[in-house]
Amino acid sequence: MQGFDPPTQRPFQGLVASRIETYGGGYRASAQGTAGNLFARGGPVLDPSRRRLQGYAPFAKGCGPARGLSPLRWRELEPEKRHGGHFGAGPPYSPKLKEVTKAHELEVRLHTFSMFGMPRLPPEDRRHWEIGEASDSGEAIEKSWKELVPGHKDMSRELCHQQEALWELLTTELIYVRKLKIMTDLLASGLLNLQRVGLLTEVSAETLFGNVPSLIRAHRSFWEEVLGPSLEEMRASGQPLDPVSLQNGFLMFSQRFQPYVLYCLRVKQTMAYAREQQDNNPLFHTFVQWCEKHKRSGRQMLGDLLIKPHQRITKYPLLLQAVLKRSPEARAQEALNAMIAAVESFLRHINKQVRQGEEQESLVAAAERIGPYEVLEPSSEEVEKNLRPFSTLDLTSPVLGVAPEHTRQLLLEGPVRVKEGREGKLDVYLFLFSDVLLVTKRQRRADKAKVIRPPLMLEKLVCQPLRDPSSFLLIHLTEFQCVSSALTVHCPSPADRARWLEKTQQAQAQAECRGIRRVKHRSALRERALQPGQRNQCADSRSVCTEGHWDGEGSDALCLVGWVGKGPGRAGGAYAEKTSQRSSCLSTTGGGT
Repeated sequence: MQGFDPPTQRPFQGLVASRIETYGGGYRASAQGTAGNLFARGGPVLDPSRRRLQGYAPFAKGCGPARGLSPLRWRELEPEKRHGGHFGAGPPYSPKLKEVTKAHELEVRLHTFSMFGMPRLPPEDRRHWEIGEASDSGEAIEKSWKELVPGHKDMSRELCHQQEALWELLTTELIYVRKLKIMTDLLASGLLNLQRVGLLTEVSAETLFGNVPSLIRAHRSFWEEVLGPSLEEMRASGQPLDPVSLQNGFLMFSQRFQPYVLYCLRVKQTMAYAREQQDNNPLFHTFVQWCEKHKRSGRQMLGDLLIKPHQRITKYPLLLQAVLKRSPEARAQEALNAMIAAVESFLRHINKQVRQGEEQESLVAAAERIGPYEVLEPSSEEVEKNLRPFSTLDLTSPVLGVAPEHTRQLLLEGPVRVKEGREGKLDVYLFLFSDVLLVTKRQRRADKAKVIRPPLMLEKLVCQPLRDPSSFLLIHLTEFQCVSSALTVHCPSPADRARWLEKTQQAQAQAECRGIRRVKHRSALRERALQPGQRNQCADSRSVCTEGHWDGEGSDALCLVGWVGKGPGRAGGAYAEKTSQRSSCLSTTGGGT
């Protein structure tokens, strides 16, 4: 007869055992199990069938012992029989067997969640993830606004349409928050519970849902401070909802919904991460399928839930415009126009941040393809050692002379042949950025290109087409508008030459426009900073004001003004005089250190 472990050494298996372990129940040996431990190996043991059933007795709903055993338990016995029991000759350990074991354990855990509900996470996790109670169904609202307005039959048709549009704003807000709660109460909570027992630990809950709790808090505050009070007033008074009562809340739209900036910046990476995990992680795919079939999810797919915040924030202007079209009163129209302007301003800010983020990602990807900076050949090791700190090109650094929001962009790239002076032609690879042209050479054993010429700044670059339809001349100038270097570029075809000339001229024109706008902004800041009498004093002097810093935010911009002498003799001007002028100008603008 085959031997079995004592009862206290046998781990729990099966559905009810998973329930005990998941919900924190410890295995307490029965009196028989304790007695069984007293026997030496090979001594009297309990009957295997009785030993299997004794741990499940507290969960049995019927009077017989068989009713305490889940049918799922009988399926678990089959692998044990095939492998000859615990002491029999089983297959050797393999990663594949471990995956099968984890898949089975995940299936049991999810089945346990379906039967008994989700286990409670620690209070700090529940607060962080905004996980509510199982009985929390959210804010309740009537099916129609007509239930709150007894005199709706006497209202005009246009006013009824206005109330329908306002009611859609309220109801869709609650529906959207419930969908956000699906991500925290079901997906995030389930994932965190599984990770607490060693499953799906390789999946990052923060990457998938890290910003969702902030959105829930923002919308809860928006409902409690803006939409909810208007609804309560409507319930108390029985009067139609006044759109003007929402004005103050929507005028603070950008402050209330600031978490959306971060969410929209990350949503593309979040969805890519979710797709990758579902494609390459079978356990996560099983978990997501279970969540999508759960009654709480409402058949919402994970990808659909992740894109909901982006869709909701862009829907507010449409909802408000629908109310505006059905609001004949001038007072309501003025309030709604101000609300729409505030929301659209915030959306433009989000779009700007997203565009800058995408441009930064493209720049980083382009910079990773450009490797060593070797424009000089050092004559000795000593010279090379001194040149090394200055032989690094950082393309991700800010563009000089423009506002920080302007990111360097890769406009064009491709292979050409260049000729410098009387030397022969050299095969190179050009990178045209929005402010600089790089001449590089591909390396055979590396994916990165090597920079072989100093960067050619576009503001100092002159492009001249040559008689050869496939060639043009690159002339790089110094600060004195003198030739610094010149390269003859031979393109593979006339179409390639036309493309290089067109893109370069467009980049130079855009850079010039940015410079003009910055000069105008600086002039406006200087005019606002100086009093009328001091403006005249500055105009009479042979000096000009230049800003040391500005943050581009209008009246909140900080303008530190210095003085630089004009004219041929500026290098030999009196230092004391300029210092006094500088101090005077700083005091007028309220500047400081």
